Amino acid sequence: MKKPLLVVVILAVLAVIAVGVGMMRGRGAKATAAIASGALRGANLLLVTIDTLRADHVGAYGGTRGLTPTIDRLAAEGLRFDTTYAHVPLTLPSHATLMTATYPTRNGVRDNGTFHLGDASPTLAATLKMAGYRTGAFVGAFVLDARFGLNRGFDVYDDRMLGSSGDLELVQRNAEQVLTPAQEWILHGGSSSPQPPVGSPWFAWAHLYDPHEPYSPPEPYRSRYASDPYSGEIAYVDAALGNFLAQLRTAGALARTLVVITSDHGESLGEHGERTHGLFAYDATLRVPLVVWAPAQIPPGVFGETMRLVDVAPTILDLVGAAPLANADGWSVRPFVVGERPFEDPGSYFEALNANLTRNWAPLTGLVRERHKLIDLPLPELYDLAADLGEQRNLYASQRDRARDLEARLDRIGKSASPSAPAPLDADAQARLRSLGYVVASVAPKRTYTAADDPKRLVHLNTALDDAIAFWSRGDGARAIETLQAVVRERPDLTAAYDRLAFMLRASGRVGDAVAVLDDAARGGHADRALLRSLGSMLRDAGDLRRSAAVLEPLVRDDPSDLQAADALGQTYARMGRGPQAEAMFRRVLSASPNAAATWNNLGALYLSENRAADAVEALARAVTINPDLATAYNGLGVAYARQGQTDRAVQQWQKALALRPDFADAQFNLQRAKK
Repeated sequence: MKKPLLVVVILAVLAVIAVGVGMMRGRGAKATAAIASGALRGANLLLVTIDTLRADHVGAYGGTRGLTPTIDRLAAEGLRFDTTYAHVPLTLPSHATLMTATYPTRNGVRDNGTFHLGDASPTLAATLKMAGYRTGAFVGAFVLDARFGLNRGFDVYDDRMLGSSGDLELVQRNAEQVLTPAQEWILHGGSSSPQPPVGSPWFAWAHLYDPHEPYSPPEPYRSRYASDPYSGEIAYVDAALGNFLAQLRTAGALARTLVVITSDHGESLGEHGERTHGLFAYDATLRVPLVVWAPAQIPPGVFGETMRLVDVAPTILDLVGAAPLANADGWSVRPFVVGERPFEDPGSYFEALNANLTRNWAPLTGLVRERHKLIDLPLPELYDLAADLGEQRNLYASQRDRARDLEARLDRIGKSASPSAPAPLDADAQARLRSLGYVVASVAPKRTYTAADDPKRLVHLNTALDDAIAFWSRGDGARAIETLQAVVRERPDLTAAYDRLAFMLRASGRVGDAVAVLDDAARGGHADRALLRSLGSMLRDAGDLRRSAAVLEPLVRDDPSDLQAADALGQTYARMGRGPQAEAMFRRVLSASPNAAATWNNLGALYLSENRAADAVEALARAVTINPDLATAYNGLGVAYARQGQTDRAVQQWQKALALRPDFADAQFNLQRAKK
């Protein structure tokens, strides 16, 4: 009988786990002294990252509501790392640090949406693929779409999201929708791309997005946690994860298993005035869980020294006997756990730059070392994390020597930073990111910042922006719009507020009001490229095609990589009857972003307007293949088939469009006319 493969399961969750097992520190880790480098050689690897799971909501880390029995069991039976730090409280940059073992200063991914992981950074997946693994990734939100670079090294990168650009269903899917294809791939392999045979060891990564705002757990968790839907999301994910692992165990896939649990970041839940995450870098969003589970090889215990997300991949590669990642900022902590070497705290770098990149607020960077945290801002902060868990007592003025030491270490990390810049982003991507509540980088940073630019002085505006998104997601568009109008009145230079306000007005059918908002911002000197792109698009929707082109053409001319402006200008040219110029714009976008379903749809619509039915079929078929829930593409595809005399196929497409959008008037009219 063939011996079952050893399995390594890495479950990345956004919470920390506390269990009553023996504490192991440095050389005191006698219980794990038998763990040698390569002890799990040839093991399979399963990485599950649960987005936005706050540490103290996990039972093993002190949570009292019983939300996470699956994770708690793994923590009780495995090695739990008591203190682990993320480096960015944002999904894409944090996962980039996890996969490359490098800080964002080195891998170049500083924010969601407009940064791309370059080929120069070795990854966990690429390393394991070179070692003979078949590799598959299954992600739960568009923020980790393959276009942002994390797909490198994966045979299969399943980032399929459904819906429409204004619908959150387009940009995320729930845990079960992620884990079902992951299970199929683990047990039976896949044939979508060349990869080693099913008998080879495998590395599977499943990213579960559910605890991220907006919190909307399915039943029965929605009713059970009606007053705390964030906890309901966590309970749902844990249950889905438990079922997933049970099915793998029944199939024999977990006969010998190493489980590593970690997370990308937590959630503030109102602490320090921040409702969600991304603005500040207190422990509520930086401290994450890490659990290693392999009962036959690793006895239960707790490692009390500091662990970092950049240490996860090196530790895994050490355990499975694969080659280490080159030029990593992290290291394997196995020697410290087993007592081969005394622990040395190198410090953990962190940053939160979204507000700097999108609003021109002061950039936030910092360092945690030996249980002290420095936050480098115009109003600097220093905390003793051992004595002040809530980070309420700023010691910067009273402990200048310690602060200077951390500042010097932070400066050295900053000096080693690699240059990075936002990557081109197409309009479809921008719409999906906005639906998730993300504002992407668009402003040119200042050279100096004052206390007036410190996020602590501006947090109430961040709260208002978050509140507007929450109101909008709950269907209260009027309150969302009123909230943003108040923000604009208070801070006329906050371009992100204009952009969100115009988006909501436009989605509410108030195109004229949306144009007026952006016009006022531009005339007031507050327009950046993103705002001008939005203005050009909304002028087109309002019928002012000549002015739309006048706004968009300089953007495309000045920056050929601006895919959003190119797509918007293509749509304007199409409306103006300038077909060749429109096609050129759409082709420019698709050459850089071939999975931009909305642009394929726009190209197909252009071909229909030019009576190029065969070309329209090809473009629109590409659109629905990429996004099977794009109702407008199905309607256009039906029109194209009808013009070719294929009435039956046309009817099928219109029926698909109406199944997605029962109130779709164009599809209703086309279907009724076909049946006469």
